[in-house]
Amino acid sequence: MKLKEVIEILSAEALYVTDAHLEMDIKAVAASDLMSDILARSRTPDLMLTGLATAQAIRTASVASVNAVMIVRGKPITPQVIALAEEDDIPLMVSRHSLYAAAGYLWARGLKSGLDPE
Repeated sequence: MKLKEVIEILSAEALYVTDAHLEMDIKAVAASDLMSDILARSRTPDLMLTGLATAQAIRTASVASVNAVMIVRGKPITPQVIALAEEDDIPLMVSRHSLYAAAGYLWARGLKSGLDPE
């Protein structure tokens, strides 16, 4: 699935997404508010769903080589967090869906978990 499809499915607002990012392949998703769960994963997810709307989410994505970040629950994102996403070239979006619902919608469309062992 392409990132543009994920954005559409989750009715997300793109805060930092380039045209090239829209064509990014998303095959595995990690959903967690605990960044330690993302860092301890057995494989690298393409997309991280989280309610953590701080710079820590972007820094974690960068360290863990996660390709894109979706903030859930419609949380407000500061300009500093958006600037960090731009600096690290990590697509950043926000969706009004809960973490549970967002993960469920993507799972129902065939995306795999990025936290479970293979």
